[in-house]
Amino acid sequence: MNIVLSSCAVIITVVFVFLSLEAIDTLKQIKKTAAEAEKLAVNANERLTDIEPAFKTVNSVTNTVVSGWGKLITFISSFLRK
Repeated sequence: MNIVLSSCAVIITVVFVFLSLEAIDTLKQIKKTAAEAEKLAVNANERLTDIEPAFKTVNSVTNTVVSGWGKLITFISSFLRK
């Protein structure tokens, strides 16, 4: 009976050590991935900051066009009401 318990204890210890090593490798990979994701986010933030003036220009042009069409539609509808 002691041999069975001893062999079970050895097997459990070996499995625990193996799982611990795998957990350490996994945590290292998670750390590396998180660092890469942080670099990517910072890079994306810098690029978005660089193109922000383009977005503002497009927004201004869009508002101008929409405003022009709105005035035209208002004029036509007021003309048709009379």
